[in-house]
Amino acid sequence: MSQRSGPSWMAQCTSFVGSIFGVSSSHGPGYQEAARRFTKDELFSLQAGFDKICGSDHSLSKPAFLEFLSLQDLDSFLAGRLFTVVSQGQDRVTFDQLVIAKANCLKATSDETASFCFNILDAGRRGLVSHDSFVTAIQGCAALALHQQAGANQHPQWAEATAAGAFEGGSSQGLSLNVFLQWSKQLPALLTSLKSLLTAGSVETDSTAISATNHVKVPRMMYSDLSPSSCLMSPQLAWLLSSRLPPKQSAVWELLFHSNKHGQSFNTFMGKAAGKGPTLLLVKDKQGQLFGGYASEPWLKNGKYYGNFSTFLFQLLPKVAMYNPSGANQNFQYCGHNFASLPNGIGFGGQVGYWSLFVNGLFEKGMSHKGATYTNPAPLSADTKFEVDVVECWLTQQPDEEATASAAGSVLDRFKEDRNLMDLAGKGTSHSAGYREAPPEED
Repeated sequence: MSQRSGPSWMAQCTSFVGSIFGVSSSHGPGYQEAARRFTKDELFSLQAGFDKICGSDHSLSKPAFLEFLSLQDLDSFLAGRLFTVVSQGQDRVTFDQLVIAKANCLKATSDETASFCFNILDAGRRGLVSHDSFVTAIQGCAALALHQQAGANQHPQWAEATAAGAFEGGSSQGLSLNVFLQWSKQLPALLTSLKSLLTAGSVETDSTAISATNHVKVPRMMYSDLSPSSCLMSPQLAWLLSSRLPPKQSAVWELLFHSNKHGQSFNTFMGKAAGKGPTLLLVKDKQGQLFGGYASEPWLKNGKYYGNFSTFLFQLLPKVAMYNPSGANQNFQYCGHNFASLPNGIGFGGQVGYWSLFVNGLFEKGMSHKGATYTNPAPLSADTKFEVDVVECWLTQQPDEEATASAAGSVLDRFKEDRNLMDLAGKGTSHSAGYREAPPEED
């Protein structure tokens, strides 16, 4: 009975095991440290997937690299930049380079991950991301995530508006890493999408063209019987905003109310939206600006401010910007319906007559001010007082029956109105504590 050649067989085993766990002397700098961030099973799986598609030189060309990551549909700019960063400027990607890139992107601290993703955007390698690179990248990430969703072409200026918000705090020369980090904390859609580009690439990975974006939660939009192109909320804006919300609120979004369809009726709005759950309220004024707020708690008739620190305000056109609660007070959201003394309408922040955002009960007029409740440095609208063009409300999480039943009975008696009015105006006990603003204006 013949026997295997001992040295040859053992050398092959040693070479394979060494190539996986970073003990081979043939590995380049940085591999061993990167490999330690993975489990044995992860490295075996990654090596098996790589070997399945690599050429005789044990490396990947750009087309093979994109196939390995199931990114054949990726925008050409992003595809080129990702390949350049992973290959470290070479014309092929080795297994070592792949492990190092995945470690820096997927097994690193949040700042290290952001730095890796920033390098994908920094085409000029200047330490700055140009406006054009940013716009192209965010369009490419959205296109890959949305993957032919209905209505994906409306609001063509959304990417420019996103860039306007991101570059507002940076240099005219480009976006620095520090500004990119701060912006991504406010609106993580782009960073999450860039990070997800390297999630594919093992034998267990689904090989569909969009498998790499499975970690980018894009809600399924339920438009009722309204056409997607008629709505203020485009798929791209939904992609941006959903990145701000908890994962359970990024599955299905349902259009509850649209003023062009349901009329400028607050009674209808309450009938469709009251007690349902967390919502996104979008308002377009007659000067074309688009803005709104996220209400973390259901809309309910209530003579006092309520809500929590998950609530936030936003602008979408002409720029995209997010405004968190400042902590100065807890005047998060307000809903007045059929009151005799209190304001009727829906609002966020500030105080009566000096709201951060308010739309009156006729859905005809509104106001927005810089306020203490949220961090918006200026009105969300073109002017502090505006005329309403369209109001739209989206449910971000389906309610459970028990919560809905509880919410339906939560109304205030008429005799409480005078006391609540004093609270809202800052003359009561608690809700406007710490608020220092100009005198209230009449609506």
